[in-house]
Amino acid sequence: MKRSPTLLLILCSFLFSIVSSNLLVEPVQPNTVPAFPVETQAQSCRLDLSDELFGGVNEACGRNLDRSRCCPVLAAWLFAAHARSALQLPAPAPSPEASDPDEPMKPDDSQKCVNTLQSALLTKKIKIPQPNSTCDAILCFCGIRLHQISSLSCPAAFNVSSGFRNATPTAAVKNLEKECRNSSYSGCTRCLGALQKLKVKGGNKKTTTERASKMMSKDCQLMGLTWLLARNKTAYIPTVSAVLRAIMYSPHPPHLNKCSPDQENMPLAVDSLQFQKSRASSSHFSVFPVLPLILCIFLLL
Repeated sequence: MKRSPTLLLILCSFLFSIVSSNLLVEPVQPNTVPAFPVETQAQSCRLDLSDELFGGVNEACGRNLDRSRCCPVLAAWLFAAHARSALQLPAPAPSPEASDPDEPMKPDDSQKCVNTLQSALLTKKIKIPQPNSTCDAILCFCGIRLHQISSLSCPAAFNVSSGFRNATPTAAVKNLEKECRNSSYSGCTRCLGALQKLKVKGGNKKTTTERASKMMSKDCQLMGLTWLLARNKTAYIPTVSAVLRAIMYSPHPPHLNKCSPDQENMPLAVDSLQFQKSRASSSHFSVFPVLPLILCIFLLL
């Protein structure tokens, strides 16, 4: 029986329309990703780890370990994952008199959280290169330290209520919401300027040295950025990663922190699954449209 070319063309068009309509429908993504792993023991660290974090860290750090490109993105994601836990006040803040003013702030959560993150990354088959056998990427190479707000004294950033039940952000911290919405060079510079208002000013000379004051000021600025990420991670994480590059990984001296110019095209942390969707859609286009084409060719022969 002779096949009708018109009928075959209609059939081919119908097959292509079905495939095309299916490709236009994005796969359903859950709005939230459960935190991983679940906290079960005292030595674990509660991190809110999402697919965006795994993808972002893998993109910035998975291929090679570049301090100015990997570390700011890694730090931004780790601060974001730790934000909810960091801003809780489980216990009264230690009094300044009880500690050595020259001793650096103890990174109470750092090692626990690094272990938690590394375990989660291995589960996702993501491996961050290590500089050498004695230096890990997060603590040693990138120098990322995590603190609880209860371990800091930041009067310019947070008002801690009596009984240490609540930490209320000051006007200077709330101002970050307006000043840190743009991750461009000008937006990063504006956010960096707003962070200067969170620095610890002066201090009791009997208990605070200049070195300790500078370390506390930096930690208070980082806690301000952590609060910003807890407020709206999606909106602020690109700017936070740009600012962290200026504060922690800039080649300039600490008192001359500068944001990276736009033309340097440094990677930013982005709270989006767009790159995963694009990969998924490209794989769909590379396979499914071939099937109706094969059928059409077979029918026309």
